[in-house]
Amino acid sequence: MTLTKDENYELCDKFPDYLKLEASFFTNKEELGKFNEECAMIEREYLGKFTNCKDVCAKFKCIAIQFLSVFESDEYDSANGFSFLNFWLNYQLMNIPKSIVSARQFYDKLKVKDHGFDSENKLIDKIYVIEKEHLENMAMLYKLYEKYNAIHDIIKNTDQPEKNCSDYPEECTQLFEKANKNCSTNNVKFCRALETFKTKYEYMFKDTEYENCKLHKTLTLTNYIDQDEDLYLSTDSYTSSGDQGINSHFRSIIIVIFTVISFFSIFLILYKATPFGIYFRRQIRRVKEKWINLEYINENKSILQNIASEQLNEENNQLRIPYY
Repeated sequence: MTLTKDENYELCDKFPDYLKLEASFFTNKEELGKFNEECAMIEREYLGKFTNCKDVCAKFKCIAIQFLSVFESDEYDSANGFSFLNFWLNYQLMNIPKSIVSARQFYDKLKVKDHGFDSENKLIDKIYVIEKEHLENMAMLYKLYEKYNAIHDIIKNTDQPEKNCSDYPEECTQLFEKANKNCSTNNVKFCRALETFKTKYEYMFKDTEYENCKLHKTLTLTNYIDQDEDLYLSTDSYTSSGDQGINSHFRSIIIVIFTVISFFSIFLILYKATPFGIYFRRQIRRVKEKWINLEYINENKSILQNIASEQLNEENNQLRIPYY
C-alpha cells in the first residue's frame, strides 16, 4: 500500500482538541460576520448548486486565519492544524459532487475573489482533495469524537449533579461498529485510529459513578495485522535469539568455572577445619611414609645387589688360575 498524504489518520487522534477549537471560533458570530461580504461573491458562483456556500466560506476563512496566526512559529502544530483545516473543508464539501466543487477548487476560487486571503500562500500546498475512502473513514472518526466530547463534557461538568448522557453511548457504539467494517490489513492506519478512539472512549467511563453515563457496550475492533509492528517484533525476535545463543554459551562456561571454584573451596574448608581433614591428612602422611620406606628399601636393595655382584666377580677372578 502506497502511503499518501491523505492518509494522515494520526490527525484524527487530535480531533477532540480541534473540535473544541472549532466550536470556540464559531461562537463569535461577529467575527464570522466579517467574512460575509467576500463570501457572498463566491456564493453567486455556485448559485443553486451549493446552498450553504456562504456559511462554509466564512467558517473556513475564520479557521484558516486563526491557524495562520496561532501556528506561525510551531511547525509541528501548524502541520496538524493545516491538515485539520484541509479535512474540515473536504468534510463540508463531501456531499457535493466533485464536478461542481472540490476542496482545491474552492480554495482557488476564494483566492481569486479575495486577494487578501492567504496572501503569503502558506496554504497553497496544504489544501487538496482527500480520496473518498479515506475521507469517509476520517468523517466517521470525526463524528465519533463529537460524541466523545459531548459525553466527556457531561461527566466532567461539576455544576450538573444529575448526569444523563442521553443516547450518546448507544449512538457511539453503532457508529463504531459501522466504522469497524472498514478496518482491514489493507487500511492499518485507520484501524490504529479506531483502536486509539476505543482506548480513550472506554477509559473515559472507567471511574464514573453515574448510572445514566455508563459504558453502553465494550467496543469490538476487528483483529488486524500491523505490518510495521510485525516487522519490528520479528527483527527483535531474531536479534534476541542470537543474543540468547551467545548468552547461553557464556553461561555454560561461567557455570563450569563456578562449579570448579566451589568444589575447591569446599574441599579446602573440609581439609582445614573438619575431622575429615584430620583423617585425610593422616592418610596422606601414611601414604607418604610408605613411599619413603619403599624408596629406602629399593635403594638398599639396589646397593646390596651391587655389592653382591662385585663379590661374585671377585670370586670368579680368584678361580681363574692360569695353566702353563
